[in-house]
Parts: sequence; structure tokens; C-alpha cells
Amino acid sequence: MRSRADLRPLLEWTLRAVLVGLIALALWRSLQPSMQPSRSARTTVRELPAALRLASSTPQVVALGVTIDSMPDIASLAWLRALRQAGVALRWDGGPPALAVQVERSREPESRARVLVVSDGEGRVALSDSAGPLDTVRATRRDATIEASALVGAARATTGRFVATAPVTDGEPPRAVLVLGRVGWEARFVAVALQEAGWTVRARQPAAPGVMVADPGVLPIDIARYAVVVALDSSARDLAGALARFVADGGGLVLAGEAMVLPAMGALAPARVRERQPGRILLDADSVTPADLPLRALTALRGDAVLLDAAPGGPALAVRRAGTGRVASVGYDETWRWRMLGGVSGLAAHRAWWSRTVGLVAPDRGAQGPPTTQAAPLAALVEALGARSPARTGGTVPSSPPRDPLPLVLLAVIVAALLAETASRRFRGAR
Repeated sequence: MRSRADLRPLLEWTLRAVLVGLIALALWRSLQPSMQPSRSARTTVRELPAALRLASSTPQVVALGVTIDSMPDIASLAWLRALRQAGVALRWDGGPPALAVQVERSREPESRARVLVVSDGEGRVALSDSAGPLDTVRATRRDATIEASALVGAARATTGRFVATAPVTDGEPPRAVLVLGRVGWEARFVAVALQEAGWTVRARQPAAPGVMVADPGVLPIDIARYAVVVALDSSARDLAGALARFVADGGGLVLAGEAMVLPAMGALAPARVRERQPGRILLDADSVTPADLPLRALTALRGDAVLLDAAPGGPALAVRRAGTGRVASVGYDETWRWRMLGGVSGLAAHRAWWSRTVGLVAPDRGAQGPPTTQAAPLAALVEALGARSPARTGGTVPSSPPRDPLPLVLLAVIVAALLAETASRRFRGAR
């Protein structure tokens, strides 16, 4: 029969074998893939930062559902997109409106800002910039537009808890406008009206055979010097080739009066014109309006032309793209009468009308801000997470991933076996 002294070495070897086995088990366990079952989680936008950290650090999370009760910020969308590309199945539900906002500058010198808002919601959309509120509009399944003389920072469209944001940038100063027309009231007052509106104007006006009144260095006509050329009559005939090249390069051209019937302009003009109709005969104390002016009504509009104004006698203003530029045909004739005989508002109305008409065909001034995901948040959401789908996932995301108890159990048993084996050898005097 073995004594206790003989059993102690056997016990120590047993503990040593257990210790080696447990260490081998821990090593094997560390080299194996996680034994925890895969799972899915669900979160809201408010709890999204914690859910993103969990999904990025826990391999067991293979699906994530997000309830969109407000719009995630740009960083969260980028993080979600990265998780999706890494293989995490993303689903989202909720009712974000199809809200979008865009800001563009007017092509006119005063550089008004135009804010375009689109929403499919049923409520009102509040517009503001970095300085404060601007206006409130209703954009129910259609667009709404407001104009502001000045915008600061960024334009924001808010409906409920959803916000779309578009940056506001300053446009480049517009280039000059060249007015081509014979010496007379029309050429004079068109040039004056544009100057009063802030445009830099140059002119070339034939006064008699062989006599030309022109600003110094008025030629050549190219987009580096001019934004728009206004041709008021047939005196532009000798420049027809240069005007065609100017429009093809991206310049704007306004055709009025006899300039619209020049053969070389036929390929550029938005429409042909009818015979000139005389204006209305004024009575005493009458005021001239555009409807009273002589008219060369537009006819046979091209398929790509856009009709923008009409008088009782027919279409009066149309615009089309030609090459990379734009061309406008103006049917009104002798518009100087509007300025001179238009009553108290005639001067300002004539000036504003000609400035807007030139602005229609002027090149963009680089005023649009860079595209951002916040300008159309729903589109950015679909691009990052895919189409809307029910978030059929598990419970809400916990604040931290569940812990595996096995490593702690192995550590406790290893420590106990090591202490027991060491104590046994010490009690019997062995090392």
C-alpha cells in the first residue's frame, strides 16, 4: 500500500499534466474562430454611434438595422457605407421625406441667390441660412423657389427632424456685354439699362456708311472678354461668323429686331419671326407696357426652345441651347418706348427686364456650391444603405458586446492547479 509520501509526487504530476492540458486548451481555443453564434442588432439614429462601434469591433454582429427617426450625419453615413462594404447586412426603415435643397446664384451682376426646395412631405419647409430664418414654404410633392438678396454660410431646409443643407458660394464677377446696333434710341437705352443694372457694357454702333461709333478694343468677340452679345438689328451681319463661334464656345447671344432674320442667325435662333406688327396707339395719359410695343411674333419654335414670354400678338421671348452656349430671340421692338413712356415704373421695369433677359443666356458664374450628401439626405441614405427595407433584426444594440466566460474559467483553473502543484512540492521540500 502506497504511503502519502508516495502519492504526493503522483498528485503533482497529475496537476502538472492538468496544467499543461489547460494551457494547450487555452492555446487551441485562442486559435479557433469565435464559437458565439452570429447575431443581428437594431438601433436608432440617436444610438447609432454606439451601434457602429459595436458592429465594427464584434465579428458576431453580421446584420444591423437602423430606424431613421432623423438624418445621420456625414461621418455616420460613411461609417455605415464602410460596414456594408465589409459584409455587414444593413437594413433601414422609417419615414424620412424626399427633401432636397439647391442654391444657385443669379447670372446677373446683383448676384441674387435662388434657393430651390423639393419635398414630398405634407407639412411646411422652413428655410434659413447661417444668419437666421429666411422664409417658410409649402413644397407638397413639387418644388418651391425663393430668391434672397444675400445668403450667409449655408442654406438649410427643415421639415420636422429632417434637415437638408446646401453650401452658399460667391460667384465670379460677370464678364462684359457687347451691344451691336445702329445709332438710335433702342441701342442707346438698351446699353444704358444694362449699365444701370450693373453690367459692364461695350458697344459698336454704325452711325453712317463708313462711320462706326465703337468702344476701343471692342473686337475680337470671345468668351474671355464677353459673357453676352446683344444684336439689335442687321448691323451685326458682318460679325455673324464670329457670333456663331462665340455661342459654340459657351457665350450667350440675344437676337432682336432685324438681327433675327439674318440668314447666318437662322441656325442659332430658337424660332423664326413673323412680319412686324405696329404697337398700340396711345391715348392721352396712357402708359406703355410690353403689350403695347411693336412686335415681331415668334413662330416655328424649335423642339429644344423654351418659350418664356408672350404678348397678345404672339410669342415674344424664347431661349434655346446652341452648342455650349445659349441664344434668346426677343420679339419686342422699340423697347425704349417702355422706358420713356412707361410711367413711374417704366424706367425700372425696362432696366430689370433687359438685365434678366441678358442673364438668361449668360454663362454660369461658378456660383453653385460643391455637391454634398446633406443637400439630398434621402438620396445619400439610399446610396449608403440601399433601398428601404424592414429592419428584421434582433433586439436593440447593447452598450458593449457580451463577454465569453470561458477564458476566465480557464485562467482560474490554471492558477489553482499551478498553486496546488507548487505548494505540494514546497511542503515535501522539493523544488
